[in-house]
Amino acid sequence: MQQNTMVSPSLRNTPIPIPSSQRSDEIKDRYSYRAKKLSQTNSSYVKVLFLFGILQTIALAFFTRGFLLSRNVLPDLSTCETQQNEILSSSGLNTGESSCFHPSGFKKAVILVVDALRFDFTIPIPGVSEGSMDSNYHNNFNVFYDTFRRYPENSLLLKFIADPPTTTLQRLKGLTTGSLPTFIDAGSNFDGDTVTEDNLLSQLFHNNKTVAFAGDDTWTAMFSPFLAPNLTFPYDSLNVWDLHSVDNGVIDHIFPLLKKENQHKWDVLIGHFLGVDHCGHRYGPEHYAMKDKLIQLNDIIEKVMDQISDDTLLVVFGDHGMDRTGNHGGESDDEVEAALFMYSKKKHFKPFNHIDKNAYDISKMGKNYRRVNQIDLTPTLAMLLGIPIPFNSLGSPIAEAFMAEKKLYSVASMLTSSQINNYRLSSNELKSDEDINELYKELFQKWTTNSAMQSSLVDYSYEYQRSSLQRCKELWANFDDLNIWIGIFLIFVSLIVLIVYSKLVPSVVVSQLNYQCFVASIILILVYCVLCSSFSTVFKPEGLPLSWSLVLGVGLGIANGILAPIMDRYSIFFLLLQVKENLIQNGWTYLGILIIFLHSVIYASNSFIIWEDKIVSFWLSTFGFLAFFKSFQNEEKHKRFIGAYHSLVFMILTRLTSLITTCREEQGDKCVSTFQITWWSVGLLYVSTLVLPQIIKTFYKISYSYEGAAPMWISKGLRGLMLLIAVLWTLEFIENDEFLNNNYDLQFIALKNWRIILGRIVLGVSMIGANFGWNVGPLCIQVELEQEEVETGMVKSKNKRNTAAKSQQFEMKKTARIVGYSNVYGSSYFLFFINILCCIMVVSKPLGGISLFFLVNQLLTLLELVDILNIRTNLISVVVICMLGYLHFFSTGHQATLQSIQWETGFMFTETIVFPITHLAILLNTLGPFILVAIAIPLLTLWKIPPTNKPVALSSKIVENALTVLIYQTSLTLVTLIMTNNFRRHLMVWKIFAPRFMLNALILVLFNVVLTFVSVGYSSVKVVSRWYEVFGA
Repeated sequence: MQQNTMVSPSLRNTPIPIPSSQRSDEIKDRYSYRAKKLSQTNSSYVKVLFLFGILQTIALAFFTRGFLLSRNVLPDLSTCETQQNEILSSSGLNTGESSCFHPSGFKKAVILVVDALRFDFTIPIPGVSEGSMDSNYHNNFNVFYDTFRRYPENSLLLKFIADPPTTTLQRLKGLTTGSLPTFIDAGSNFDGDTVTEDNLLSQLFHNNKTVAFAGDDTWTAMFSPFLAPNLTFPYDSLNVWDLHSVDNGVIDHIFPLLKKENQHKWDVLIGHFLGVDHCGHRYGPEHYAMKDKLIQLNDIIEKVMDQISDDTLLVVFGDHGMDRTGNHGGESDDEVEAALFMYSKKKHFKPFNHIDKNAYDISKMGKNYRRVNQIDLTPTLAMLLGIPIPFNSLGSPIAEAFMAEKKLYSVASMLTSSQINNYRLSSNELKSDEDINELYKELFQKWTTNSAMQSSLVDYSYEYQRSSLQRCKELWANFDDLNIWIGIFLIFVSLIVLIVYSKLVPSVVVSQLNYQCFVASIILILVYCVLCSSFSTVFKPEGLPLSWSLVLGVGLGIANGILAPIMDRYSIFFLLLQVKENLIQNGWTYLGILIIFLHSVIYASNSFIIWEDKIVSFWLSTFGFLAFFKSFQNEEKHKRFIGAYHSLVFMILTRLTSLITTCREEQGDKCVSTFQITWWSVGLLYVSTLVLPQIIKTFYKISYSYEGAAPMWISKGLRGLMLLIAVLWTLEFIENDEFLNNNYDLQFIALKNWRIILGRIVLGVSMIGANFGWNVGPLCIQVELEQEEVETGMVKSKNKRNTAAKSQQFEMKKTARIVGYSNVYGSSYFLFFINILCCIMVVSKPLGGISLFFLVNQLLTLLELVDILNIRTNLISVVVICMLGYLHFFSTGHQATLQSIQWETGFMFTETIVFPITHLAILLNTLGPFILVAIAIPLLTLWKIPPTNKPVALSSKIVENALTVLIYQTSLTLVTLIMTNNFRRHLMVWKIFAPRFMLNALILVLFNVVLTFVSVGYSSVKVVSRWYEVFGA
């Protein structure tokens, strides 16, 4: 009997023949050809996608270069001779050629920085009841106000206003140089370089003063050459999970140095405490740990006040404040209003209330309390310590520090104006500003011609200082229009090329043109580089040096190179005709285009931007609502109800997700933030651990795909990792819960160590182990072999009587029924998605993990709707999946603000900053939902389809969907760039528009990287080719 083998093309239905063993060579040749063709096609797609990524990165680089402000730093160093002699001699106070103005007699200074010390933390606030949330950050730090109230001639308390953006490095630059660091400085907050411009520490160094330091290592990154090496004790500053190590280190070093026998070792002692700032980042100001930290620092400062000598000045200040969530970086009142306290055992200060009786009004949480700019501390400290004012300083002297004798204040004010004038005359940008420079000439003339009026010139001097500062702010707000518009133009060009390449040319043709597009791009890059460099050399356009001209040539070459083969084959008229035929399919397509348009135009209004989370949620609910009614138009009755069911589930999940909120400051009382670590949020992690694998299992069983590797991956692997994540956050909750800490003796070190160990296990297994296993090739199928006797026909034969007779003939045939055949690609690919999901869940806070739980359910529901509604290749399917990324970006505790970045998650796996682990954790936490939707894009094509003998066409459809994602995000980015540039003088530009542009730029770059090298370049092609590796057909 002849044996044949059959395979079922669907679940358990009619088998199809598999070639016999005699044709094995032909099978291998066919597989080899298909695999080679698929590999070549996919490789060519990756190359073109890579070119798109380079083009868009270049566009963003040009816009950023023109928009994010920077300024030229003057290298000049102030000296007493050049800065002060002329003013001092005319006032009769000059005591020698090398002597600096030194009215105080202070020989030493202790400078303590309490990071994020908000002003209202330091004044008494009535009506705060014990046990309330407010009591954790109010009325616990009383030393400043009590001392100032009792000893106004020995101390001073002021509201200390920071210039935004309120990041530590940017503020320290402003405080020590007296200048206005720009937005670029904030971006380098985590990679500080030595400050080269003249500053307080360099002046102390050049005037033979010894500076001792302990605390935040940002100081050593910025001022290392000026600190005494044997008296410098830096501590890692960015581990915001650690509230005590830095503060304890400062305490351990400053008090021994304050002892009388050690005070000769230093002239200035600096300590930078980080506990308040880290407590804010980790828990927010309302946590009980904030109360403990403020009380601790209050006691420390009291001890320092007691131990300093009579000739020592104590200065304590916050570099910025914090908002209601404990974060900072923006320009809200809570973020910019810090506290400044100065103290001396000898009487030196004179309060301002003889001029303004309400200057120190603490009512309404100090709303009307006297304020000074942080850059005003620079000239004040310089003169109090008898050193030159740093050359780039733009601040004014603090009046109370010099008003004990009115003439001293007038001299201090005039010296400050003189230094500002020196700076202006040395700056190419400012020396031609005749209006402001003329003010100084008039001021100096009055000073030198009428010595009797010197004490009354303070107001004139102050007016000059304020006018100069304002003019500098206006000047440094100048933007480079050429670079801005080059960036906008290149982004616009990339959008046009994306649409032509992916939507107006048949995908089968595109796959043939890829090689030509790549080669043409390389050739034209060379051509445009020569043209642009020649243009730059001949015409020397301002703002476009030779190096950037070459970068522009690369961008133009890529855009032209991709279009060239297409335009060679098709006319513009033909491509326009394809818009209706290829781009517009049905009403769903119109809805997709409408959502892209609406999502783009919301960036024209700051009001819409701040409510983007609610707007996206509304659009997703609208899709679910329309899908519900569209499902009833399906020809198959059972699919009508299944589609309606999934539509309802999609809307419910969207609504539940929108309940997880992190509010922006601008939303005010219209938003209540629910994104907190609580016992019930941790408990929900355990619930999701039980439920999510079961839900995924149910979806797999719809297509009979819960076979092969699926049970191990889903029921064991996913559930096990989610359980470890839940335990990890349980340990974090236990470590920081007030009730548990007050009633039980907990071993904090052990809890922290176990938390880090569990985090490393989850990350290692999900990112390395699981992906290695997936790469080997699990298929979610089961092959069931059956053997049965099959009748093949009737055969004539002769019996014993030699008469003709007929008999039946049978043969044994093998049947292979492949369970899970109809979703062989999608079920395997989703296992890879689970691996990445676990990587992101481990760095997401509890409610962030619940949001990702909803995301997985929404994604699976969407995939079923895509199949039922037959919108697999429709624009709307990609638009909805992209909106899911935005929805869950907001519901995982983020907003388009610097303050919402969860820096503390960088220390989930390490106690200190370790590259690249710390950076990877922050990236996964911040942009995790966008990574997941980029990984999920191939599922729109692969979910619930059987193996195909046209893998190249399948790969082309995946690439088309990936390019549609780029079209969506490029559209948003383009409008963001245009609107941000248009509103660059808007009051909210740095608070709303600029952060939103930066977020869109980051998402666009991320999509390019993940789609090119992961979704298209690796995972999807691996899944498609795996079937041929196993079955060879």
